[in-house]
Amino acid sequence: MEPERGVSLAPHTSLRVGGAADYFVLAKSGQELAEGLRFARDKHMPARVIGGGSNLLIAETGVEGLVIKTANTHAAVEERRGEPVLVTEAGANFANVARRLAKQGFGGLEWAANVPGTIGGAAVNNAGAFGGDTASCLVGVYLVDAGGHREYLEVQDLGYAYRTSVLKRRELGEVAVERVELKLTPSTPDRADGRVKEFNAQRMRSQPRILSAGSVFANPEGTYSGKLIEEAGLKKARIGGAGISEQHANFIVNPGGATAHDVYVLMRLAQDKVFDRTGIWLTPEIELLGRWNEEERGALRGPAVLSSG
Repeated sequence: MEPERGVSLAPHTSLRVGGAADYFVLAKSGQELAEGLRFARDKHMPARVIGGGSNLLIAETGVEGLVIKTANTHAAVEERRGEPVLVTEAGANFANVARRLAKQGFGGLEWAANVPGTIGGAAVNNAGAFGGDTASCLVGVYLVDAGGHREYLEVQDLGYAYRTSVLKRRELGEVAVERVELKLTPSTPDRADGRVKEFNAQRMRSQPRILSAGSVFANPEGTYSGKLIEEAGLKKARIGGAGISEQHANFIVNPGGATAHDVYVLMRLAQDKVFDRTGIWLTPEIELLGRWNEEERGALRGPAVLSSG
């Protein structure tokens, strides 16, 4: 398996913006994930595994080293001690799998039927919606490293918190999620698919259908980022080709022609305006990937130090 050079990553993200990877691999199996990690290790270059790219903002100047996109998609339901468990490869589309399971009469993942991205990405980021999240359903994950070694970690080993894990924080080094196990609950097609349709209707009312990266900022304790951004007068604000959604102010959308820089400037505008108005600093759920400089990365992490004089 020889990585491709200079592959644009924009088509591999939900915002459809960003530059190219120095090297790129579409991994269709755990073996290919390991081979990609080994290539990067042997070439002494950084490696990054991505799924659906639904929470990434990739620099226009691209990504150094190797980007591996998971494309291993097999998923099946197994019975464990009389209970159904979903065993799925990391590259499976979470929303598609959740919808299919609901139609088959399996519950527990109805909340995920509108979650963008892959199941592997959801396990890394603790994706969630409508009161559910990945950590509450997870049994465990299989990880693979550059040597092809596999390790199974249970949910309690993954350090889950709101929209994060030890995997997202890269505390386990250069490993990739190969397979994920999730708990299901017995239901009926009418009941499970009915809940999916209820969540879908709610999403249609409250979230944009234009290209986006989902929620831009985590909700501060006791309030909502979208509410704070709207109250700061930024609903419908535009920078270049990117805009803050008319439906939900915690979504930045790309109606066409947006750049990663446009999206970044809108994120910073929202942070500054909300902080000036409320003293609350909005923490991004979107991750910067690629050749962003330290000043750009640091500016998203916290407000400038204010003089006390």
